[in-house]
Amino acid sequence: MTQDLVDLEMSSASYAIVEQCLSVEPGEEVLVITDPKTFGVGRSIAAAANGLDAEVVTSVMPLLESHGNEPLDTIAESMATADVAFTCTTHAITHTRARLRAAREGTRIGILRGVTEEMMIEGAMTVDFEALRRRTEAVCDLITDADSAHVTGDNGTDVKFELDGCRSFSLDGYFHEEYGFATLPPGEAPTHPKEGTANGTIVVDVSMDNLGQLDAPVELGLEDGFVTDVDGGAQAEELAAIFDANGKNARNLAEFAIGTNPKAKLIGNLAEDKKREGTVHFAVGDNESLGGTTKSDIHLDGVIRRPTVRLDDTVVVKDGRLRRELFD
Repeated sequence: MTQDLVDLEMSSASYAIVEQCLSVEPGEEVLVITDPKTFGVGRSIAAAANGLDAEVVTSVMPLLESHGNEPLDTIAESMATADVAFTCTTHAITHTRARLRAAREGTRIGILRGVTEEMMIEGAMTVDFEALRRRTEAVCDLITDADSAHVTGDNGTDVKFELDGCRSFSLDGYFHEEYGFATLPPGEAPTHPKEGTANGTIVVDVSMDNLGQLDAPVELGLEDGFVTDVDGGAQAEELAAIFDANGKNARNLAEFAIGTNPKAKLIGNLAEDKKREGTVHFAVGDNESLGGTTKSDIHLDGVIRRPTVRLDDTVVVKDGRLRRELFD
């Protein structure tokens, strides 16, 4: 497929994201942030915003080393002054002080972390957005109302943590003013485990940020909310080195989320993998943007393929299948 055809195929998704999900209006100042690997997606988003007569600036920034790294000050300043900012970047700047500051200043933020041109054309982006919104909001409500969670799996996962006072988010693709951002592709309900309460074992067996698609499962042992042991193959050793390079808080269990998108595929890209209905993902590192108080320079997600999730006394996911009868 030629680039012209790719751009044409992406245009419908880009237009829906700009007009429906972020509600861009004529005359608004729109910042599109991209990098050398994601420029095609950024260009498509910018073209859609231009088509709505917005005032569009595209900034191409250097690749960051990791998810959760702060962007350049120039980017951070621009984010805080724009009406709308789209972060079409390889590494997520969702869990950064720059994103939090922009949200406080009233910037509507559309997050397309790691989204490729192929992902704009098929898979998770082709979902029925309205049906997905209803399902994701229902899962979000269940997580917010729960006091505790127990996640198990046939891969060896067995971890318990508290959720009392931990609010969940409905990341359904639409902008939510109370969150300050929208995430594309859509389809997850995340929260942060109550700090200091997670104990047990998490076995990531699909993909993990900074590691990509896993060659072998990565086993994380947790005590009182922090990763104490990392076991597995070469990628587990790589993750342990990342922890060592980023200080104690890099080992904080920062996030728990349930995927809700039936169109999402497991492709080795966390932007889509973690949205697949019936998966869960955990993250380590910074949890400030999810309502926590632990700061870190990294935030790395890892996906589990076939979990069973119990919230209080209710099983909401069974062997990787979301119990839709509870939500739809």
